[in-house]
This record gives sequence, structure tokens and C-alpha cells, in this order.
Amino acid sequence: MTTTSTTTGPQANVTLDGRVAVVTGAGSGIGAASAATLAAQGARVCCADLDGDSAHRTAEKIVAAGGDAFGIRTDVTLPEDNDAMVRETITRYGAVHIAHLNAGTGVPSTVLEYSLDAWDRTMAVCLRGVLLGLQAAGRAMLDVGGGSIVVTSSTAGLIGVRMAAAYSAAKHGVLGLVKTAAMELGPSGIRVNAICPGFIASNEMMRKMGEERDVGSRFPLGRAGRSEEVANLVAFLASDSSSFISGSVYTIDGGWLAGPEARPSTAKTPQNA
Repeated sequence: MTTTSTTTGPQANVTLDGRVAVVTGAGSGIGAASAATLAAQGARVCCADLDGDSAHRTAEKIVAAGGDAFGIRTDVTLPEDNDAMVRETITRYGAVHIAHLNAGTGVPSTVLEYSLDAWDRTMAVCLRGVLLGLQAAGRAMLDVGGGSIVVTSSTAGLIGVRMAAAYSAAKHGVLGLVKTAAMELGPSGIRVNAICPGFIASNEMMRKMGEERDVGSRFPLGRAGRSEEVANLVAFLASDSSSFISGSVYTIDGGWLAGPEARPSTAKTPQNA
């Protein structure tokens, strides 16, 4: 018997109606764009950020645009904050189906001069925070029979980056954690994937930095990326259109790492997360 698929193209199932999402680092940049995009495609969204005011502002913008969202202050390095984030989301919306674990930080310094305090803080946010988010969101997804977790790594998780030892090490670690989680959670219907943004003009400061350093000329596409472009990838990975994708790593860098012209000094910096 021959069966015919009803899928008409890559956008056929890119809808998130009825889904509930949590986004960390949602107060600005990629996180804010991700929360807005997920909401625009039908998801109800928990906007979490260490800066509670910025999380609430992101949620307010979503609501003003006709979406459904709320903000919550969350320190991703604390188990109790991750649990509270998920618990409040379930209280309001009844479930968690999607998690974009995006919070990140970093301090520029050379390897020989890197302070242990800065190293520990970067690891706590960028790696420990991902583990805690995976645990809190993953447990909630078990209750609904599955879900999709997207973790923001970086091109710095694929190559070395000068002046970003802790950030690069943590983002490399994220990829190992994502692949392991995908193997363990897959049988429960939970997909786990990573994205690796390159230089993203995620705010006015990064846009100006990109222009001053002529970053765009170093990419095959001739420009820096936009937060909304990263958010579109997150939404795809959160949707049923990516239903057979798990344990994968998606580079979104304008082609920067495609060839030998890659320059570590222009890779995604910690401020972009």
C-alpha cells in the first residue's frame, strides 16, 4: 500500500497553538525575541530572567501584541528558582511543552588572568543553569508525554574564542549535555537540541559594535545576524515540523564557520546570550 503524506512543506506544522513555553534570559536579545516569536505562533509563554523587570516588560509587549505571557524573576543557577519558574507556569497554564534555555553570561579575560570567581559564575549560569533548567522542564514534560527543549550554545561552543575561556568552555559543555539529555529523554518523547548563534546584533550595543568592527564583511552573507532570525530557528525546533530531530546542533552564523576564513576574535561574545 502506498501512503501519501499530507505535509505540504517545511512550514506545514510550524504552529504552537495549545503549547506552553518557558524561556530563560527572556528579558532582552535572543531570549526576548524567542519569547515573542513563540507567542506569535500560538504558545503561552513564561518569560524568565534574572532581571525581573525586563522579564515583565517582555511579557507586557507580548500581551500588548495579542499574545499570552507572564514574567518572572529567575536565577537559573538556583534549583529552587528553576522549580518555581516551572511550577508557576503549570499553575497558570496547566503544563510545559517547550523550554528555551537561553540565559548566559561571561567575562572577557585571558586564560592566564581569568579569576576563579568569574569562571565559577560563568559556569554556573551557562552550564549548571542549563542542567537545572533541563531537570525542571524535563520533569514537567514527562507529565504531558513529551516536549521540546532548545538550548542556546554558541559558535564559541564549536571553536576557541580569545578572551572567553570560561564562556567557550561552558558552551562546549552545553553540547555534551544536550546530546546526553537527548539520548536519555528521547524514549519519553522529549526532544533536546542546541543552537549555536554567531555574531547576533541582539541589542543596540551589539549592533554598534558590529558596525564599528565591520563584522558583517567577514560573513558570507555580509551582515551580522538578528535576534528574530535565531528565534525563528527556536520556534522550528519547538514545533512538530522538527518531530524527528533530537540531539542535533544547529549553527546559525551567516556562514561564518563554513570555511577557513573563520576568525575566532569575531565569534559570538558572552554579551549576546
